[in-house]
Amino acid sequence: MIDNDYELVYLAQEGNEDAINLIYQKYKPIIIKKSKNAIIYATHHGVEINDIMQEGYIGLDEAIRNFSQDNEASFYTFAMLCIDREIVNFLRKTTGGRGKILNEAVTIDQTLEKVISDKTNLELSVMMEEELEILGERIKPLLTNFEKEVFDLMMQNYSFEEIANILHKDVKAIYNTFQRIKIKIKKNIKIDN
Repeated sequence: MIDNDYELVYLAQEGNEDAINLIYQKYKPIIIKKSKNAIIYATHHGVEINDIMQEGYIGLDEAIRNFSQDNEASFYTFAMLCIDREIVNFLRKTTGGRGKILNEAVTIDQTLEKVISDKTNLELSVMMEEELEILGERIKPLLTNFEKEVFDLMMQNYSFEEIANILHKDVKAIYNTFQRIKIKIKKNIKIDN
């Protein structure tokens, strides 16, 4: 397991999509378990398990980017530390006063879907589309080539299944890529605020 992790992490750090997907699949059960344990403490604060899982994936992404074989810890140990730290920090932020307001607000995804599908408010739709273009320009330098392809197709309103067919990949690979793109967007927004 440890040798395999070192090889996968090295390939993932070089931008190999298959290695990244394998790591995500390998650590998914751990992230799910940690999220289920954490949701017990956060449910009454409006936090959903998907939010906690997303933070777990952010921690895993940080572990992949920052792991060095020169350290004495194995990748597994380092990844567990990064995942735990990200989930705990998220729970601290969201269970406090400011975080609670954000959790009870309408999500950006819901707002975008409503605005873009509601053609009666044309001015707002145009403004949101411009914002999405700006976001695309800011996030693309952070994406791998495959992530850029998926992002572009998603911006054209293709479904996961359609993107998988176009790119000759399975739907799970597209979904995992979408999750990584969301993580990078979320990090980019955090840095700017």
